[in-house]
Amino acid sequence: MALSIYLTITILVLQFAYHVQKPLSFLQNAVIFMVVAIITRQCLTLLVMEWKFYKMTEDDWLFVCLLLCRDVLTPMMSVIFINFYVRAKSAGQKAVVFLVSLVILLALHQLAITFNLLTYLKWNFFYTILLNAGFLLTALGVFKLISLTLENRKHESL
Repeated sequence: MALSIYLTITILVLQFAYHVQKPLSFLQNAVIFMVVAIITRQCLTLLVMEWKFYKMTEDDWLFVCLLLCRDVLTPMMSVIFINFYVRAKSAGQKAVVFLVSLVILLALHQLAITFNLLTYLKWNFFYTILLNAGFLLTALGVFKLISLTLENRKHESL
């Protein structure tokens, strides 16, 4: 049941990301996706294997759900967050976009806990809030770095 729910959520998120108006280019979105995917993968690997804060599931089918959440859903939610963040006009709208994205990521994490994909050992939900906020802020930092680089390139002459 967990696999069907995660596949459905993944398909819905990907469809939403495909159809939403994106002010960023494909290259900017791809770089943000890749950087967040790498950081997400490394963080979860460190938290599980090195520091033993989590325990991952041993079931192969449930591990596929964890891979979908770690490698597709979290980076794609970060890309969607950045595209809505860029379109937001005021600081209040940007804060609402951040909070809504954070709540969605936390709901996905809570779903992983509910289906026993992850088990807390030395971890709690507050740390999860900080970790997911860090993922979103990382995406924002990568976006700012990309925009700064593109802005500096406009002033160069050939």
